[in-house]
Amino acid sequence: MIFNKLFKKYLIQEFIISPEIAEQYRVKADGSGVPMYLELVKDKVINEETTYRVLAEFLGLEYRFCQLSEINLKLVGKYPRDLLLEYEGVPFEIRDDVLVILGSNPFKIEEFSELLTQGCRKIEFIISPPKQMKLILDYANNKIQQNEAMNEYIKNNTEKEEIDPDAPIDAPVIKLCDSILIDAINRGASDIHIEPFSKSVFIRFRIDGKLQKIEDLSPQLYPAMLARYKIMAELNIAERRIPQDGKISLTIEGNTYDFRVSTIPTIHGEKVVIRIYSRAFNSSDMSLLGFSDKQKDLIMGMITRPHGIILLTGPTGSGKSTTLYTFLRYLAKEDTNIMTVEDPVENEIDGINQVQVNPKANLTFAAALRSFLRQDPNVIMIGEIRDEETAQIATRAAITGHLVLSSIHTNDAAGVITRLINMGIPKYLVADSLLGAISQRLVRKLCPKCKAPKITTPAEMALLKIDKPVEIYEPVGCRYCNSTGYLGRIGVFEIMVLTDEIRDIVMSDDFTSEKVGAIVAKNMTTVLSHTCERVLEGMTSIEEYDQLVDIVK
Repeated sequence: MIFNKLFKKYLIQEFIISPEIAEQYRVKADGSGVPMYLELVKDKVINEETTYRVLAEFLGLEYRFCQLSEINLKLVGKYPRDLLLEYEGVPFEIRDDVLVILGSNPFKIEEFSELLTQGCRKIEFIISPPKQMKLILDYANNKIQQNEAMNEYIKNNTEKEEIDPDAPIDAPVIKLCDSILIDAINRGASDIHIEPFSKSVFIRFRIDGKLQKIEDLSPQLYPAMLARYKIMAELNIAERRIPQDGKISLTIEGNTYDFRVSTIPTIHGEKVVIRIYSRAFNSSDMSLLGFSDKQKDLIMGMITRPHGIILLTGPTGSGKSTTLYTFLRYLAKEDTNIMTVEDPVENEIDGINQVQVNPKANLTFAAALRSFLRQDPNVIMIGEIRDEETAQIATRAAITGHLVLSSIHTNDAAGVITRLINMGIPKYLVADSLLGAISQRLVRKLCPKCKAPKITTPAEMALLKIDKPVEIYEPVGCRYCNSTGYLGRIGVFEIMVLTDEIRDIVMSDDFTSEKVGAIVAKNMTTVLSHTCERVLEGMTSIEEYDQLVDIVK
């Protein structure tokens, strides 16, 4: 294949890969009858973005990594969707009489000539990497279907003076509700907020910890949408006066997602919040959570103990459940009996016995724990310690030969001891049973594509508690991160291991959490010091650090 021969020569000329590897993959690509760059990407010889950037340079075409917000849905909607999906490209813009196509396969440019209508006489091709193109195609197709569903529903109901909330749910509403869930997944959202107001319904997504308004919907749509989500979550659609909670499980693009649905009455109707959990994250690798090597050693020293209690603390949405599930996956062995009691069960793990709290049947955390002790468990995980009875049983389980993992609400790791004592646990039991506590927060990661270096100012040096100016990074914003300057989040942690020194303080008459906190700050990494490390490493910004200072100090 002449293309592979020329492309091989270009890769060698630009020092992308060695002549030996280039020749190896030219032969392999010729044998399989595909362009050489596809084989390189498949075997991960070069990463996808680099490969397609080099391909664009070789062909003399523009390369562009587009965000979803850059796609002109009105323009895309003018062309047959089946053809766009088949050719794996979308109309990006019209420049004079030129139709600009965004796609990942430049060899399909002839097929796109079918789209030359509306005064366009010529096609230009912009290359984008396949993974991003798939996301763009899914997004465009989903949003167009969403708009069609909204328009169809409103058209069919314009003659009705009042919408009947008990009317049957028709196809357009089903498509609309499904499309909102898919749109949230495509954008990487953790929560969906659907909020009714007097003149419109707001759709907001929480992305990287920040709420973003996505669109306004007509209030005319809302009763049917609300009923649809309630049916999917197995809630009572006739009950509109009290809060309700439920769960939806869906498989989208081969990945299974759990959606935790919560409704609450407001003055303009019931507000719906949907939290998204992906079952795709099933790793036991603690490095993926953000632990440093030193912190991993401390954690391994705790979770490999045969008995004792380990508590996680942090605000709602700080990743406590993800951390607990990572510990459980690591501990899940054939010779280990693990039992959990949760409200709700957020992530199903094979080989672990998981129990869902059911207050109506009197299956509370405490009731489940009492039964667990007769089930011969090695490891017990409690979703959250909320009351004195649960704390008492968990503590006694920890001193009678069981490893107990749970979460509790305090401001820092040292505060866990005070919280347990205030819940009625005797000091000697706390000192004897508690192995340690982990406090965690999530900080936004700087976009690796656009973050810019800067030298610390005197004020920033004082904030970071350093003596000399150093290079750190600040957010800029680009199409990769949707102009926010941040891409994803990572955990920052404070780990308190109960040493003999801390146990002596707990047992003393003048115990205070401040004394324990001073030992943690002196000998262990705190949330602030860990975040400071992330700033100096260039992983997050000083603004993210500054936001934590007033919260956790």
